[in-house]
Amino acid sequence: MAKRMNNTEERKKQILDISEDLFLKHGYYGVNLDDIAKEAGVVRGTVLHYFGTKEALFKTVLDRRAEKTADLLVALMTNKEQSVLEILKTFVYFCTRQFKEDKEDTDRCFGDEALRYQLDCVRISTYYKLLNAFEGLLERGNEEGVLRIVNTRARAASVMFAVFGITGESISTIEVTAELHDLISNMLGVDLRKV
Repeated sequence: MAKRMNNTEERKKQILDISEDLFLKHGYYGVNLDDIAKEAGVVRGTVLHYFGTKEALFKTVLDRRAEKTADLLVALMTNKEQSVLEILKTFVYFCTRQFKEDKEDTDRCFGDEALRYQLDCVRISTYYKLLNAFEGLLERGNEEGVLRIVNTRARAASVMFAVFGITGESISTIEVTAELHDLISNMLGVDLRKV
């Protein structure tokens, strides 16, 4: 049982941390609010006070995980110390690794279409958070002379949407990696396997 605390934000964070751990271990349907409350050292009403419903709590957990991923990717895409091609290679590697980890978590956590819809909503939100940073990366690639893209906004949107489509499919990690390399090669005109 977790230590009781008086700070509201710390308590909310503690409940989120515990909820994430429990959802990952037991899946959405394997956890109830009483389990979360007990583990957090609070009453069920406290969890309900902060999050309203189990579904809302689950969505908050998903949003928080997506926010961490988006922050990492934005930092990568705006890194001026790496070349655009190095960033793109790292981007493909990160997406592949994230896919592998998320797929394991997703298979364990999601059991029906309603929950998958929540995940898709979070993924679309993440897409919009990454779009500007990816467009900036493509503009920088044009400036460095490694890319020749006329409309960087449209291409950024196309690539990011395709990446989210590929990584949302139930295919193997090897297939995801191959598809991401093909995507970058076809849409950006660079073969990262040769860089």
